[in-house]
Amino acid sequence: MIKRRRVAVIGAGFMGSMHAGIFAGMMGAELAAIVDPNRALAEAVAAKATGCKVYDSHQALLAAERDLDLVSICTPDNLHLAPAVAVAEAGINVFVEKPISSKVDDARAIIAACEAAGVKIGVGYLLRFDPRYAAAKELMTSGKIGEPIHIYARRNSARTEGPKRYGGKLPLALHVTVHDVDMVLWMLEGQQPVSVYAQQTDKLLGSSGTQDSIAAIVRFSGGTVVNFESAWSLPSGARHMIDARMELLGTDGSFEVQCGDSGLYFASNEGSSEIDTQHWPLINGRVDGDLARQLGGLIDWLDGAALPIATGREALRSLELTLAMMQSAQSGEIVRLG
Repeated sequence: MIKRRRVAVIGAGFMGSMHAGIFAGMMGAELAAIVDPNRALAEAVAAKATGCKVYDSHQALLAAERDLDLVSICTPDNLHLAPAVAVAEAGINVFVEKPISSKVDDARAIIAACEAAGVKIGVGYLLRFDPRYAAAKELMTSGKIGEPIHIYARRNSARTEGPKRYGGKLPLALHVTVHDVDMVLWMLEGQQPVSVYAQQTDKLLGSSGTQDSIAAIVRFSGGTVVNFESAWSLPSGARHMIDARMELLGTDGSFEVQCGDSGLYFASNEGSSEIDTQHWPLINGRVDGDLARQLGGLIDWLDGAALPIATGREALRSLELTLAMMQSAQSGEIVRLG
């Protein structure tokens, strides 16, 4: 008989709705509850699973549901701290959408609460479950690349994607660049960032409280230099929804991860668009892709499987480096780390 893990999702917005849908259709999980102060929104998401309950706060959830195995937190980043700590203190495993928080102190408090309670904490860096990046990581660990010399990481998207969904609620770097920061730290295991220099622009999106683009150069302790480039100011008619790639040059070899083309392009008399086949495509009525692989792996990870779920401490490193980029971009100065 398959063991079913009881899961609750806090946050019924864009990501929370997808998490709920994936857990609801998963053989090894039971979607027990949705939490959101917007009752109508929570009830609409809860309809994805028979018997799924609705609560308007994490306090109400934890008062009523004490036999949960996992709580997935999909609130805005600045609201992760209170529910994550409360869930950990209740002895329940925690999963937090990336980044772990928008503040280093909050991230450390979340990690400390989980460690004190002896519960697991995972953070939602879904690119670790993208087969292309996962295969590139295997090239690194196999020794075929040799010593890494230089990495170029790009992640640009249209202004109709992130800015439309988040407005000025989330800085570009914490929404977009942090994905590549996690990837680079994952690839360069054992190296530490030592200096950061970054610049940013806000010609288009500054009035809405966010940035058009950010570019950063980071030097690591092993001598590797990394160039990061992120933007969410591509024209709405851009060929690619997400124009992303990673190139790594090593002493013995190199690799290129190319994510610009999803492989599915649709056109009609009204317009044209590239359809997601990578991160969270809807296939046969279910969310699939990297996100589904990550959350499915999360359930196996709870049972002890060795899967690359980003840990709290790994997520803290990603947050620290991303915030250092933002600091450098705002000050125009090199930021020293370590």
